[in-house]
Amino acid sequence: MPSPTELAREFFYVLRNGSVLLSFALLFLLLELAIYGGVPGLIVALMILPALFRYLMVILDSRARGEDPGPLQVDHVLWFGNAWSLFLIVHVAVVIYTTYFLGRLYGVAAMLGVTALLAAVIPGSLAVLAITRSPVECMKPRSVGGVINRCGAGYWILPSYLLVAAYLCWSLGTSSLSDFFVELIALYLAFTFFALTGSVVRPHQFHNEVGIHDPVQPDQETVDKQLQKERTAVLNHAYGFISRDNRAGGFRHIRDWLERDPAADNAWQWFFDQMMRWEIKEPALLFAQTYLSRLLKDGDYEAAVKVMVRCRHVSDAFRPHPEDRVLAREAAEHCGNEDLSKIL
Repeated sequence: MPSPTELAREFFYVLRNGSVLLSFALLFLLLELAIYGGVPGLIVALMILPALFRYLMVILDSRARGEDPGPLQVDHVLWFGNAWSLFLIVHVAVVIYTTYFLGRLYGVAAMLGVTALLAAVIPGSLAVLAITRSPVECMKPRSVGGVINRCGAGYWILPSYLLVAAYLCWSLGTSSLSDFFVELIALYLAFTFFALTGSVVRPHQFHNEVGIHDPVQPDQETVDKQLQKERTAVLNHAYGFISRDNRAGGFRHIRDWLERDPAADNAWQWFFDQMMRWEIKEPALLFAQTYLSRLLKDGDYEAAVKVMVRCRHVSDAFRPHPEDRVLAREAAEHCGNEDLSKIL
């Protein structure tokens, strides 16, 4: 069972983690716009609901691993991709429909009874969903019961929290407190519930027992597409400088990006390839001199020779920087390019 200190840390986790707090604030403001924004608000709701549900599952999944979930991602607003993480919508729909239906049909006692039952099984179902990535698995009583049994007495903190949070939201909603603050508290309690659920299941290391170990974050293909999009924006901005005869500013803008690019080696090659596609090749040749210097110092002679041959195909006047001539000649000899070695 988690200690009182651990429970307190998870309860204040949203406030302790800067990226989660910023994501919480952004989602809350967008939800307020969706609630009170009329027709435009409906459009915002369609955009923000998948982000909210998906990010809550990210929090649960990350805390179950003992990791930080990181900030809200652009990909979280999409209705497709990692579809299992949106199955939380089904849980919410079942709770709303069942409690409302039974309350209307059989009265308050029936509504309270089914609410207590749902509060008992939903944390386990969400934990199974995060662990297995399977909507089908999270609906199986055997899987949910297995998680509840493994977590032991500590599990019942979660249903208790849900019932107390629901009662608190209901009490505040019927009080004179502003709707703005009621909705703020309700969203905070929701974020805390998912962080708390992750902390309760974390000691049992369920993730190590299934064949899925990747976090609920954009896959590598999505990351690569986003990186290329950012590089393209940098290159377009640099081209704007260079086309206005501010070559130094353009190259400085590219170098600033290269210092923080997560795949710097690949980035140099990418920028060189893209600049070689420009109608005016001179900027690419100047960039190639710096790129070539980097390759030679790293001892990547084959790549360096390819750059030199390609540049000389564009202009016979291309030469490495004077301080790189010796290494360039050595690279040409190493690769058996005698013609290039003589020229250098």
